[in-house]
Amino acid sequence: MSIVNILRKWFSTIPDSTEPMATGDQILYDSFTHLKNFVEYYIAQIYTGTSDISYKSKEKGIQGIDWLYAQKNKEPHYQNALKEIKILYNWWDDLRPQRTDVWKDVDNTTYSKFKEEWLHTTEEQNNEYKEYMDKCRYAEKLQTLYNNEDTKMLLRLIQVRNYL
Repeated sequence: MSIVNILRKWFSTIPDSTEPMATGDQILYDSFTHLKNFVEYYIAQIYTGTSDISYKSKEKGIQGIDWLYAQKNKEPHYQNALKEIKILYNWWDDLRPQRTDVWKDVDNTTYSKFKEEWLHTTEEQNNEYKEYMDKCRYAEKLQTLYNNEDTKMLLRLIQVRNYL
């Protein structure tokens, strides 16, 4: 049994590089790719007045959202949707990529040091094992927080989908 399979018995969020992307993760990535394309293509083209459908600009897309928002004759729900679209876009494109890979060491340094003898001991009996498990618990908690944030942001995107 591989180290990843042993650890997955205790920590379900450990990724397995041999498995394809989970359907839920694919839905997240596909949905936010559509949002990104909407801002960088559609909004940027409207803002610049170009008829070139291949024109793409992150900067002009963000400026376009601000420009649309500044037009006060829009309905309040449309204005709110524009704010939300900008928040979601910035989260996906700027903030989310800054996350640390919590399980990055699963196949290298820290996590590959798992010892078979630890399967027959307790944390109270072995400090090295306790430190190892503490690192795994921390990574599991952080990955769970990331997963919850992803779900929250996907739900927010669903709420503004009719404005895209």
